[in-house]
Amino acid sequence: MKPAVGRARCPGTCGEWVQGARDGQPFLIDCPIDRYAEVEATLKPERPGWTVPRAKTKASRALDLFLAERGLTTGGELRFLSQLPVGKGMASSTADIAASVAATLFALGETPDAAELAHLALRIEPSDSVMFPGITEINHVQGNYYKVLGPSVPAQFLALDWGGMVDTISFNLRFDLAGHYRKYEHNIGKALGLVRSGVEHADLEKLALGGTISALCNLEINPKPHFGKFKEWVRLNGGLGVITAHSGTLLAGVFESDRPLKHLIPDAEERFQPASVHYYQARDGGVQGVEDWNEPTFYQRIEVR
Repeated sequence: MKPAVGRARCPGTCGEWVQGARDGQPFLIDCPIDRYAEVEATLKPERPGWTVPRAKTKASRALDLFLAERGLTTGGELRFLSQLPVGKGMASSTADIAASVAATLFALGETPDAAELAHLALRIEPSDSVMFPGITEINHVQGNYYKVLGPSVPAQFLALDWGGMVDTISFNLRFDLAGHYRKYEHNIGKALGLVRSGVEHADLEKLALGGTISALCNLEINPKPHFGKFKEWVRLNGGLGVITAHSGTLLAGVFESDRPLKHLIPDAEERFQPASVHYYQARDGGVQGVEDWNEPTFYQRIEVR
């Protein structure tokens, strides 16, 4: 008998439309894009334990929690394909965790539940909301509330990164984070209202304005080089604003979904000297089943060791 196999993928993000706190309660609204973590889970009931790549410690811990909560003792193996670099604020860990548990559920013949996936991810570290459909507001630390705001608004992003990494757990444990959120609570609240309205009315201009306000607030605690000049450059080239990875290194211009961006890359590279430049399309969040284990050339293969 062939072993049961499940495959799932979960999108990453181009940072967050807004992140901060209201009345001391942290929250974020992230920005799912067309880049994914994809996982294949193979059940091997005849042997105990799971084989998981060494680099995927967070996904491995989430899987252990899932199996313990379900009282499952079956063994197995996880294989990963990923388009999401680590430490950039693109929800790589959340996507790994959600796709790993979802793939295991598919192998067990069950349908993943986004709230269960979020619960497991939040037991590991502060997490994004990419396992939920559309665009979702979530308390990304305690996980005591979430609200699906609506479908993703068509958009694309020209994303620059100047290198380095930010650890999600360390960032959210910063002693000065709560004071930072209090200082900017009014502006963060304004950004939140714009982003909520932008999703509700499919208004990309409101989303981009909200994203820009939140990104400006974030500069004090997570500086981005060339922020002001890049923001103006985006406007001059037909963009609507900027979005940032609040606990990462990414900074991106927000553009309408049908605007050509490839020709802007050489100028962006020359002006801002980033370590990398990419462009992405907005998409809905949510975990999906995957029929075939294909390996596009842009996937980074992570071998099991």
